[in-house]
Amino acid sequence: MAGFSSSLKTEAGLKELNQHLAGVSYVCGGVAATQEDLDLLAQAPGNIDSGHGHEQFPHVCRWARHIRDLQRNFPFRKWPRANAKEKDTKSEKNKDQAKLEGLLPGAEVGKVCTRFPPEPSGYLHIGHAKAAMLNNHYARHYKGKLILRFDDTNPTKEKLEFVENIMKDLATLQVKPDQVSHTSDYFDQLQSAMEDLIKKGKAYVDDTDQETMRAERDKGTASKSRSLPVEENLRRWAEMLKGSEEGLKMCVRGKMDMQNNNKCLRDPVFYRCKVDLPHHRHGTKYKAYPTYDFACPVVDALEGVTHALRTIEYKDREAQYKWVLEATGSRKVELVEFAKTQFSYTILSKRKLAWFVDNGHVDGWDDPRFPTVQGVMRRGMTVEGLQEFVLTQGMSKATNMMEWDKIWAINKQKIDPVVPRYPAVADDAAVLHLDGPAEPASKMEKKHPKNDELGERLLLQSKDIYIEQEDAAAIEEGEQVTLLHWGNAYVDKITRANGKVTELKGRLNIEGNVKDTKKKIHWVPKLDQQVTPAILREFDHLVTKPKMEDEDDVANLINPTSVVDTQAIGDPLLKTLPKGFKIQLERRGYYIVDRPFFQPGQQKPEPMVLVKIPDGKSKDMGMKSKVDPSKLQGAAGQKSEKAEKGRTDAGSPAKVEPAKVELKESKGKAEKENGKAKAKAKVAAKPAERPLDDFSRLDIKIGKITKVWPHESSDKLYCEEIDLGEDKPRQIASGLRAHLKQEEMQDQLVVVLANLKPRRRSMPPRCKHIGGPSERSP
Repeated sequence: MAGFSSSLKTEAGLKELNQHLAGVSYVCGGVAATQEDLDLLAQAPGNIDSGHGHEQFPHVCRWARHIRDLQRNFPFRKWPRANAKEKDTKSEKNKDQAKLEGLLPGAEVGKVCTRFPPEPSGYLHIGHAKAAMLNNHYARHYKGKLILRFDDTNPTKEKLEFVENIMKDLATLQVKPDQVSHTSDYFDQLQSAMEDLIKKGKAYVDDTDQETMRAERDKGTASKSRSLPVEENLRRWAEMLKGSEEGLKMCVRGKMDMQNNNKCLRDPVFYRCKVDLPHHRHGTKYKAYPTYDFACPVVDALEGVTHALRTIEYKDREAQYKWVLEATGSRKVELVEFAKTQFSYTILSKRKLAWFVDNGHVDGWDDPRFPTVQGVMRRGMTVEGLQEFVLTQGMSKATNMMEWDKIWAINKQKIDPVVPRYPAVADDAAVLHLDGPAEPASKMEKKHPKNDELGERLLLQSKDIYIEQEDAAAIEEGEQVTLLHWGNAYVDKITRANGKVTELKGRLNIEGNVKDTKKKIHWVPKLDQQVTPAILREFDHLVTKPKMEDEDDVANLINPTSVVDTQAIGDPLLKTLPKGFKIQLERRGYYIVDRPFFQPGQQKPEPMVLVKIPDGKSKDMGMKSKVDPSKLQGAAGQKSEKAEKGRTDAGSPAKVEPAKVELKESKGKAEKENGKAKAKAKVAAKPAERPLDDFSRLDIKIGKITKVWPHESSDKLYCEEIDLGEDKPRQIASGLRAHLKQEEMQDQLVVVLANLKPRRRSMPPRCKHIGGPSERSP
C-alpha cells in the first residue's frame, strides 16, 4: 500500500492523500479497489465521504464515497491485496471467466468502433443481450465508440414500439451507446451504391419467382436475367424504385458465383420491392429496400466501424460481406465471430415469439417464461447476473446447447446476500393455538441473518399462528418444535379431518434449546385483517421440445402446465413491498413481486403476485420446487378448470396444475424410528465388505442400446433400453442429454456396470429397473 507520512486524522495526511488520488482512482493504482483502500478508509475521519468540512480534499471525498458504496453493495466480497491481485485475478479468470482480451485483430486504444445492429421486429432476448454487452465491453476496454444501429430495412416487421423497448432494454443492461443511428438513415447512399454496382455489371435485376430462384440457387443454375444488358437492368431498377406493378416482381441480385460450394455466394438478393406497408420512419418515400446482407457491410464502412462482432451462424456469409465491401469500394471492416447463445426448451426466434404474443398464449413480450430481457428480469434476473454470465461465455466460438441452471445459479449468488427474508404459508395451512400473548405483540427482527445493512422488520406474534399443512402433518403429539424467530414450543394435541390437520394446540417453551428439536418451521401470525393474501406463481418451460428447429410448429409444442399458482397467506409486512422487489420466502425460495398488494388507481386490493426466482438447482428448473400440496391431489394427468376454459377473466394465459411436482418427504417420528431399527438390523446381517480395490466386485458387461428416449422429469437424463444378452433388456438412465443427440445413441455399444445399486428415485415410471441385478451406465 502507498505509504503516507502523516495520519489521515490530520489535515497534512488528508492533503498528502488528496494529491496522491489526483492521478489515480485507488490508493494502489490499478483499475479496481483492493483491501488497501478499505484499510485506509478505516483510518480516515468518519464523515470524510460526506465532504462536510473537508471540501478542500475533493479527490479524497470522491474516493471515500466510492469505496463506501462498494462496501455497502458487496458486503461479503473478499477484496484482494494489491501484491496478490494479479495472481488472484488470473486464477479467478481461469476458474470460470472466458478469455476476452486479445481477440480483436489490429485493435488500438482510442480507435476501436463496434456496433450493435438489432432489427426492430421484437424485444431484445438473452442472445441480443450477450451481443450488446460484448460490443459494449470492447468499446469501453479500448476507450472507443459503440454505435446502436437499428436495422430497419423491412417495414413489414418493424414497429416504433420495438425501437422504444430496445432502447429501454439497453438502458436496463447498462449499455450506453455513443451514437444511435438507423440503416434507413443511409437509404439514399445505399441506392446510389446499388445503382453503381448495376452499372459496373456486378449486380442485375431479376424477375424470377421465389420458388424457382430457390431451386436454381440450390442446383447452381444461373437465372435467365443474369445476362441482361446493363441498360435493361437500370430500366428495371427504376421500376423497383417507383414501386410499379412490374417493379414489385423484381429484386436485385449480386452477380457473384452460381457454382460456388458456399450457396450464400450464389447470387444473393440485395434489394427487394415493398409497398404493402409504410416505413415506420419514412412512410411511403421509399419503395425498394436493401437486405441486411447488402446494407450491413456498406453502413458499417460508412459509420467507421472497425470491428463487426457477429455470431458464428454468419460464418458462411463472411465471404459475401467482404465481397460487398470490395465491390462498393468501401473501407475494410474486421469480422469477429462468437458463439450463438442457445438454451434448451427456449425459443429465440422473434417470429415465433411474436406468434405467442399475437395469439395470447403469454402476457406479452415481458412474460416471465420468455427469454427476452424484460421477461428474465421480470422473473428475477439481475443485471449483474447477466453480465457475469456473458463474461463466462466470452467470445468462444463453440456452440453448445446450454441449460438455464448456470445463469440462474449465478443470479442466486447475486441476490442471496442482499434480499430480506419473510414468511408465507399455503392457504390450506393449519392453525396452531399457543399459550402466547393475549394481544398481538411485536418485536424487531433482522431482515437478513447475515446482512445487518438491510435493517430490521417488524415481527408480529400472536397466540394463534398459521403453519404449513405439510409441517403440521409431520408433527407428532407431544413433540417439541422450533418456531423460527420466536422459540421452541410443545405440540400437545393435533386434530385431523378428511386427511388434513385442521388445528394443533401447544405451549411455548421460549427457553428451550433449538438444538433439541428436529423440526424448524416458519409461521405467519393469525391476524386475519392484517395478513397478506398472495399468489405464489411458478413457471416451467413454455415449450416441450429441448431443441427448437426452424421447421417446428410451436402450436404443437406448447407446454400446457407451464404455470402453477399457489394461494398463500403472507406476512403482514409483504403489503409494503413494491413491484420488482426481491425477497426470500423462508423455506420456499426466492421470489420477486410481480403485482404488489397496493397498485395506483386500484379501488380494492387484490392478492399480490410473487413470482418464483429459479435458483439454478436442476429440481427448480422444471417445476419441481415446493408448491401447494393440496393442489396436487388427483391432479395427475388432468387439467384445471382454468385450462379447460382456455383464458382467465384477467386475460392471462390459462393455467393448469402440474401433474408431477416433487414435495419434501414428510414422515412421522414413529416411521423414522421404525426405519432406523430396520436399517440397524440390515447392517447387522450384512456380510463384511470386500476391499475397494477388489475389481472382482464389478460385474462389467457390454450391451447394445436398442431404444433411447428423454427422461420425463429431468432435462439432463436419457433413458435407454439396453440388450445385455439376458432374458429381458435393461432400462437405464444416463446423464448424456447435454453431450449426445438422441439419434447418436441409437444402436451404440456401451459398457454397463451391472451390479451397482440403482437410483430408483431418479427414474420415471416408464424407466425402471426391470430385470437382473442393479446397474448403471457410465
